[in-house]
Amino acid sequence: MPQDFDANGRIEEIEAAPPLETAAELRERRLAETITLNRYLSHQIRQLVHMLLEANDLPRFLEIILATMPQHFRFPLAELWLYDPEGVLGGLIVDAERYGGHLKLTRDAFDMQELYDLEPDITLLDATDPRMFEVLKSEHGIEYALLLPLTDGGRLMGSLHCGLQHAELLANEPEEDLVAHLAHVIALTFKNVVARQQVSQLTLLDPLTHISNLRGFEKDIAREISRARRAHEPLSILVMDIDEYQELFTHYDQSTSHHVIRKAAARISSDLRETDYLARLSESSLAIVLPGCTESLAQDIGERMRADIDQFAIDDGRGAVLHITLSIGMVTWDPEQYPAIDMSQLARQMQSEAAKALATSRQNGGNRVSVARLSMLAT
Repeated sequence: MPQDFDANGRIEEIEAAPPLETAAELRERRLAETITLNRYLSHQIRQLVHMLLEANDLPRFLEIILATMPQHFRFPLAELWLYDPEGVLGGLIVDAERYGGHLKLTRDAFDMQELYDLEPDITLLDATDPRMFEVLKSEHGIEYALLLPLTDGGRLMGSLHCGLQHAELLANEPEEDLVAHLAHVIALTFKNVVARQQVSQLTLLDPLTHISNLRGFEKDIAREISRARRAHEPLSILVMDIDEYQELFTHYDQSTSHHVIRKAAARISSDLRETDYLARLSESSLAIVLPGCTESLAQDIGERMRADIDQFAIDDGRGAVLHITLSIGMVTWDPEQYPAIDMSQLARQMQSEAAKALATSRQNGGNRVSVARLSMLAT
């Protein structure tokens, strides 16, 4: 039994302590415990882990998992199922349709749990397994499916499915441990980017109206410009201001004027498509991004909104009714007519031209829509 010395210098036995090893014995044991790893797999997983650790938002995470990872490991495709019982992820993931059948959000975790045994663990399915009929339906000719459970404290958050042509990826236990480590990093990254995205979303919202703020609007327009360029579709923006808002604020108070802003934003929002984006830019200014909207259609939308608000009666909270009007400026970008390379410059130009059109509406008495046109774009 191992020995030690007590405070009086006497030999003292230590219960349950491991026997001491000499340096030679320790070296021999370490060599004996050496394992052989697939160098290619180890290298590829390390690279992917580095990419995941640098993912700072949900879109980047999804791009890595569904696009980069299959190319990285040279297998046909990846599919991701995520548990979303309250629709939180659905609200955070912008442009989810771009992922097609490769991304599935489910409010019921039963189907996902049925893919695994009692304790979710890495699972390799072959073509004879009936679970193959449930996963990777968007691709034919897949011989194997590697299932990676994404868990948080034992709770299944998601399931990543990799379509394989061969089963050599998991040739031995050390390689299974490597893939299990990758699954753990993927789950941890997913949890972190969702939390970060939720915080970010809060910073993009106007606390008064619960629509996008100026920062959110700038992100919306940048994203929609990129999408319009890819789809070769027009994009329009409207900026609007409540006429004589300062007089309203002076005559009543901040509470009433804020009540008017909320009511106006809600009224305008009720007329928008699901693909449109409404934002509050300043105290009395709002803006709308209209994807796939030509100049003539955007002008019609602006006129309808202007007329609707003109006739909209707002209870002032004191038994009286308030009426407001809007001055609106608009601009349209058609990538077919005005190609542009510098998307940031284009976004600034669109906002600037729309603001000029808004100023024209206000100078001409308000309660009207003015149109600006992009004359020259940075290319």
